[in-house]
Amino acid sequence: MNKYDTKTIYCRKLGHFIPFLYCRRARDGDPCSHILDCWFGTFPIADYLKEHYSENEIQQIFSPPVPKLMTIIAIAEKAGKTVRGKRGIDDGI
Repeated sequence: MNKYDTKTIYCRKLGHFIPFLYCRRARDGDPCSHILDCWFGTFPIADYLKEHYSENEIQQIFSPPVPKLMTIIAIAEKAGKTVRGKRGIDDGI
């Protein structure tokens, strides 16, 4: 799986050169959703993805990310439940 990890390319999103290793782990261990666009002319990236990821995983990689506001709300709700749980406060208001 790490055959191409040391290859580098300019990342338009980050604004500097990065290795393929970073691209394939960019989203909490999953590949960046731009991986096909960025690495297309460098090596057979589509074949690489098909070889190392299931069809379901590939669909997940290219699905639109959850909006940041939704992520922040989910984190806040989880934190609130943790605090209430530690204080013994019932969620059923």
